Amino acid sequence: MANSEVFVCGCQGSGNKAASLIGKAGEQAVGLRAVERACRDGLGELFSAVEQSGAEQCLVGCTQELGVFNAMQASNGAQPIQFFNLRGALRGQPSSLDDQSRAALIAARAVYESALQIEPVPSVPFKSSGRLAVVCRDSSLATQIELLAKSLSVDLLIENPQGLGLHADRAMNVQAVKVVGIEGYLGAFKVKTAKSNPVDMELCTRCGACVDACPTQSIDAASMTVNMDSCDRSGACVKACGGFKAISFNDLNTVTEREYDLVIDCSGDGLFSDRQPPLGYWHVGSSASLLTAAMLEAVQTVGDFEKPKFFDYKASICAHSRSELAGCSSCIQACSTKAISSKGDHISVNPQLCLGCGACTSVCPTGALQYAYTPVVAMGRALKQAAKAFKLAEGQHLNVVLHGSDLPANWLEDVRRTAGQVSGKQVAALLPVEFHHSASAGPDLWLSALAFGADQVSIVQSPSEHGYYGSALAAQAAWVNEVLVAIGLGARVQVLSVEKAGKLFEQNTIPANPVKPASFELSGSKRTRLEFALEHLANGVAFNTEQPISLSAGAPFGAVKVNKDSCSLCMSCTSACPASALVDNPLEPQLRFIERNCVQCGLCVNTCPENAIELIPQLNLSASARDKQVLNESRPFHCIRCAKPFGTQHMIDSMIKRISGHSMFAQNTDRLKMCGDCRVSDMFSAKDEMTIFEVKR
Repeated sequence: MANSEVFVCGCQGSGNKAASLIGKAGEQAVGLRAVERACRDGLGELFSAVEQSGAEQCLVGCTQELGVFNAMQASNGAQPIQFFNLRGALRGQPSSLDDQSRAALIAARAVYESALQIEPVPSVPFKSSGRLAVVCRDSSLATQIELLAKSLSVDLLIENPQGLGLHADRAMNVQAVKVVGIEGYLGAFKVKTAKSNPVDMELCTRCGACVDACPTQSIDAASMTVNMDSCDRSGACVKACGGFKAISFNDLNTVTEREYDLVIDCSGDGLFSDRQPPLGYWHVGSSASLLTAAMLEAVQTVGDFEKPKFFDYKASICAHSRSELAGCSSCIQACSTKAISSKGDHISVNPQLCLGCGACTSVCPTGALQYAYTPVVAMGRALKQAAKAFKLAEGQHLNVVLHGSDLPANWLEDVRRTAGQVSGKQVAALLPVEFHHSASAGPDLWLSALAFGADQVSIVQSPSEHGYYGSALAAQAAWVNEVLVAIGLGARVQVLSVEKAGKLFEQNTIPANPVKPASFELSGSKRTRLEFALEHLANGVAFNTEQPISLSAGAPFGAVKVNKDSCSLCMSCTSACPASALVDNPLEPQLRFIERNCVQCGLCVNTCPENAIELIPQLNLSASARDKQVLNESRPFHCIRCAKPFGTQHMIDSMIKRISGHSMFAQNTDRLKMCGDCRVSDMFSAKDEMTIFEVKR
């Protein structure tokens, strides 16, 4: 941790009591200094203290007046200062929280921010030339949309252009089409359209010859559209149009693909209603105000842009597929943007579509996908220091509250205000920790936080986060709590929408974490992080690890059960296993299993030609989980002619049972007991068998 100085403002004593509590925080890994009215008449004193501190890192625990601080910093050319929301965290605590725990929280929050060191990640490029498609059902917003044509190249894709006035200046390209499909992202949208009206409005010269020629008066002169209900398709309009060829009935409903940089969608449900939409797309429906906002953003979305590459992918340990047989698809199911797709034995992640939720990394059982933007290792190390500081300052009960960056700065204070007063004094100190997205923190971080001394972990999600990822995180929290309950710690992880976050302020019924805080360093491997945290928690309560813990299906730990009568020891499962949980024995016919490696992906089940394997979700914390357990074995079988070993007794018995009735072996089952070379030799040397040359024509 860098040499750090943290400045805590008393905020005029308006509720956080921060400055007066610093003395109760004790000696910490960071320097804690009190200031008063730091954003007003104490501003000069603050920056003078920063300049004189000599610390490598200076932090100010307030973001309420960030504009004032930034302006002062820019004008003075002062040492860079980091700002974090300590004020909001303190004002968002339960009202009955004791002062000592508040002081401990100040220390924990300050230590966390100073300890957090995140390396930059690669960027993902986008390029937009301003080609905009505006998708409409009718012409109700056409006048407003036309204003965009002054700044962007606009195509109005309108399904029903009745009533649309076509101006001579042709400011925007109008196409009477229905959008039937869309894919892509900022700078690379592909929109599939089907022609919905016979008149091509860009080829049409508005001469009106077709209107005069139409025998059923089905053509609207203002919008140059054909009423298909009354049209007799006589072709009079096509003939009148002549060489302009602006009218055609032959290509109605023909699907064509168009390319755009940006898309504004005025349709009802939205073209990306089945997923979280990509960058460069705005769904406004029939709202004129939302359309205005989208238009303002669209005119600024021209040029070169970039965003972080949020993930790292290690294909070698991915359990998605082997030999075109399906295994784990947890990441594909969790991805709300459909950025992840199957690609042979592995997956493909489109970095342009990825918006950085991190849900794929939280549900990945092997750690093949890891979150790079706010990596678990960096966040976990900072949480370790924060929990240590909280305990050192004699804090009583710590609830680590993980949340995404889209919640308002003072969301915790707002929740406390609406939650009301809590009766009694058994409440937890709430340590809010902000991530880019709440779904990017998974079981490995939750369990590590508990191992480092936290008493509880709560994940609070915004409405949109909870809608897309609430069930995925709840499933992960379910198996984590199953383990915690089994070892005697009780359920200590909860996933809440922000609307239900008032539960954070309820009377605390969870006993203090009895486990001594862990000292281990977080590994770069997700499986190792999980293993270290689980073993530490189990050992901390003297849990009898000899008895495996039963888990629900979908948990990333477990065993396999092999039907020895069905298994032929073909070893197909060992070649399919991505985690080296199923292995053979190079010296003798044995199928062996290392339970700690098993991720319950199901590839072995799907690969086994005998349907002899069954998954058993469980957690084995004993030493035997590291051992190679023999699941099935057999004697080597030796060729009856040359004595060369070429299979197992079990395999030969199975073959004889299955194909002894085949014409090739019906009269000589001994051939099944021969190696390949001897079998061919026997076929050519047999005197009592008919050859092909003896077959009558």
